[in-house]
Amino acid sequence: MRKIVVIRTLLLCGLMLILNSACSSGTLYHTYTYSGEGEHWSAIYSETLTEKPVHSEGKATYYQPSSEYAFQLAYKGKSGDLKKIKKFTFGFDAVGHGSSQTMEGPIRLESLRLQGSGDGLVSREESIIKVSVDWDGQSEQFELLADGNEPK
Repeated sequence: MRKIVVIRTLLLCGLMLILNSACSSGTLYHTYTYSGEGEHWSAIYSETLTEKPVHSEGKATYYQPSSEYAFQLAYKGKSGDLKKIKKFTFGFDAVGHGSSQTMEGPIRLESLRLQGSGDGLVSREESIIKVSVDWDGQSEQFELLADGNEPK
């Protein structure tokens, strides 16, 4: 009986070792979060960078970057004010990419999101994300800084 327990334990340990080896592919993950606000609006931008090793002759020769981002805009006033907006445009510019959206009112809080993915250039901690918001003849621009980086 004891021999069966030992064999099962060894098999389980071996299986765990094999699974652990298969899961450690050398892929690197970095997540950067930026936040900031203006007079009427605030925003959060989050980007996850994935760097997968590219192998040549059994060795990693370089890392291929890719990224996914999420941008969320929030109104600092009463949510009922958004229902009065007729025309609305918002967006951001980051290192290597940007996005914007134009919509007709009334505006819903759930619709103030942008998501995407890409290859190549990605934002880094030192980057500044520029946000612009235009609504019914009014305009506001502000910057998002990496969390932990305070304006000088």
